[in-house]
Amino acid sequence: MLWTMLQLLANEKELNSFVEKALQEKAIAKDGLGSTEIIRSFLERNAKELGLPLSEAGDAAALFYDSVFADVAKEKDGVELDKEELAKLLKDILEKMAEQLELSPVYQEFA
Repeated sequence: MLWTMLQLLANEKELNSFVEKALQEKAIAKDGLGSTEIIRSFLERNAKELGLPLSEAGDAAALFYDSVFADVAKEKDGVELDKEELAKLLKDILEKMAEQLELSPVYQEFA
């Protein structure tokens, strides 16, 4: 599961494709949603593909997402990001998620 995300981070072409999907999501998102909210929603819906904990898994999965997005939200929420900034933010979030999954493999049980 963690391997899927690490492969994505290592493959620039796949990562760019994934970023494009997130950008499309941002384009159709409701006004008022911050970049981090859009990315979180996108990642939760694509969790299985990435080997992330499924949001339906309950409290443990919610805790995982909350812990990853807590710091990011303080920095970037409410800020309008361009394509490059959004791509960097998504990559940073995926790296934080990979780090969390390595540190706490118990989250992988919920993927």
